Amino acid sequence: MRFLRRYQSLVLAVAVLLFCSVMVVRQFMLNYSAHVELREDFLLLHERGNVKETERLYQLLVQDLPSLSTRGLVEDLQRTAMIINPAKSQPENFVWKYHQCVKNEMFRRSEGRAAHALKRASQN
Repeated sequence: MRFLRRYQSLVLAVAVLLFCSVMVVRQFMLNYSAHVELREDFLLLHERGNVKETERLYQLLVQDLPSLSTRGLVEDLQRTAMIINPAKSQPENFVWKYHQCVKNEMFRRSEGRAAHALKRASQN
């Protein structure tokens, strides 16, 4: 009891820091699961032939691409590649268009990493 009174502000600061850390991790997990759910809804509506709704979800997914993690991009790329033939051009197919957008975003990110890697390699 004496310890708590003496270090009350320190204990409260650690408790608040721990609570905030848990909430940040929880929010990241919620955001990621919301993206996965949106992607699966998009694919389901595409399979059922709901064009207007599929286009709406396509727009939402494309808007989220810049903030999506690299892991999320890879998962989206793999998931869409299972449904479509990536080698065959299908500009009217929203899943194919989303696959191309994800691939372009990954390429854009890899260009930045390649420049950084070249700079790092030239320094050593």
